[in-house]
Amino acid sequence: MADFKFEPMRSLIYVNCAKEDYRPNLTRWLYKTHIPDSISQFEPYVTKYAFYPSFPCPPEGDRFGYCKMQLTEHHWLVSDLDPRLEIKAIAETFPPDVLLWQGNLPEAAVEMMKNGPKPGEEDGDIGNEARKAAFEGANPFIFCFLPMWWEEDIKGKGRTIEDGANYRFNFSIGFPDGVDKAEGEKWLREEVLPIFEAAPECTRILMSHVKKDINDCTMDFVVEVWFENQSGWYKVMVEDTKKLAKPSWAEQDAFPFLKPYHRFISVAVADYTPSNNLANYRGYLTMR
Repeated sequence: MADFKFEPMRSLIYVNCAKEDYRPNLTRWLYKTHIPDSISQFEPYVTKYAFYPSFPCPPEGDRFGYCKMQLTEHHWLVSDLDPRLEIKAIAETFPPDVLLWQGNLPEAAVEMMKNGPKPGEEDGDIGNEARKAAFEGANPFIFCFLPMWWEEDIKGKGRTIEDGANYRFNFSIGFPDGVDKAEGEKWLREEVLPIFEAAPECTRILMSHVKKDINDCTMDFVVEVWFENQSGWYKVMVEDTKKLAKPSWAEQDAFPFLKPYHRFISVAVADYTPSNNLANYRGYLTMR
């Protein structure tokens, strides 16, 4: 790997489950197929690969683009989008159904894709092509690359694991076409974050810029706002934000004002996950 650029970074994939009927299939594919597929490919240049299961969707969570499956985290040593990494001895298994289960593909498009060439068969890697999914009538696949370390420590510095449980509300935010990133950032910093900072229910705030140059991600920032529980989240995110004026570029009437799953996507997770896959995965061992 001497000729590869050493570029440590972190990535987050927001995984939704579009219908509860899809959850068994999506769970099976993730743990039976996708984990070993992934580890087989990137183990030499990834130091962490973890699934953080979503807490149950909170009241009014859908307008926040709440993902009901998991948050997937990678720690990379080199960019996974280097074209040399597309040469794989065994191709990744990524059927169109997975995108349907995650809400990234309309039902009408599934049969068409099954009968035609799969994404990546003609011009690239099937997994990477699937992770660029943006189909009319469905939600885009949100895959954010970030600096390895949080860039901004806004509230709660010094909090330890002994200070209590954490309901970590993680969201990625981008702004509509025609809205300058600087304008959106000013709104976020001057109007929104002060509400979170002032709330006693909020224990921690962290933020990073998205590394848009890696994969042309449509999002601009990733923010984590921590609470002790779902009730604290609701008090701040739903009740306290009612004082915000509706921006001229709003795509919905209430905060976050942006189109859910497109320009605002979120999930709430715990600190710990048993699915730290590089360390803990032992295969698809079934229940007796």
